[in-house]
Amino acid sequence: MNIHLLKKTFYKTLFPPKFGNEKIQNLYHFVSQNDSNTEHWEVGGLLSDFICIIKDFQETDIQYFFERISLWNSYYLVIISDKFLETHVRSSIKYDLGLIYAKIFLLYEDSDPYFMIDNLEIAITMYQSKIDKATLIDLMHKIELLYYKKLITKQQNDYHLTFINSLNP
Repeated sequence: MNIHLLKKTFYKTLFPPKFGNEKIQNLYHFVSQNDSNTEHWEVGGLLSDFICIIKDFQETDIQYFFERISLWNSYYLVIISDKFLETHVRSSIKYDLGLIYAKIFLLYEDSDPYFMIDNLEIAITMYQSKIDKATLIDLMHKIELLYYKKLITKQQNDYHLTFINSLNP
């Protein structure tokens, strides 16, 4: 971890970002307060609370989330993306979280980008996502970049590119 990233993480911990959108702010506070026990989020508990926070998001809230994504701790983005894969989340949310997962994957630069690639196919398939051509091209380029940087193997690269190509509209 470079010193710049460490300073940025430390600063965000001491001075959490202020969002101009109450729903996004609530999501940020919820994830930041419950990030230490995410494997124990359960229905009737924290997973249900997470669902309640995101189920009323509108298109403008999602757009705002992506406009301010640089304010998020990368670990929180992984938590959110991981929770999208929960079946209870899938059954409770009416918008395409697979597409949102893909867009988070595209913007995710810190730490372990290969973590999210392993679940990309699952998220897109689970939500029967309709991925637009531009996003598909961006996904292909991101996968090729991960391979070029030696963050994924040739086999992973080929597999995911084949999957992305199968999604062509």
